[in-house]
Amino acid sequence: MKLPEKVFILGHEYKVKEMDNLLFREREAYGDCCNEKRLIRVYCGVSPALARDTLLHEIFHAFWFLLNIATDEEEEKVVSKLATVLIGFFDDPRNKEAKKYLIK
Repeated sequence: MKLPEKVFILGHEYKVKEMDNLLFREREAYGDCCNEKRLIRVYCGVSPALARDTLLHEIFHAFWFLLNIATDEEEEKVVSKLATVLIGFFDDPRNKEAKKYLIK
């Protein structure tokens, strides 16, 4: 599955790029978000579900920054849990009607 070239977060355009293997090994992270450059990078050498979870995770980091939520050690815990929960919700076929309602 191909990453989108960009995402819009609260009206701000963030470029989305694939994280290369070297950077993945150096950072020991599946993705990152640079709010100053409005750039999200995602490592795609994993399952599509994990890549999607990572993209959503990084989008939540951008939300956190743009909404000026208090910056503390809880940020990583919160965005990790939110991304995983939402991917699970959207991937569950039993939520088909709810997804239609929410996305329209």
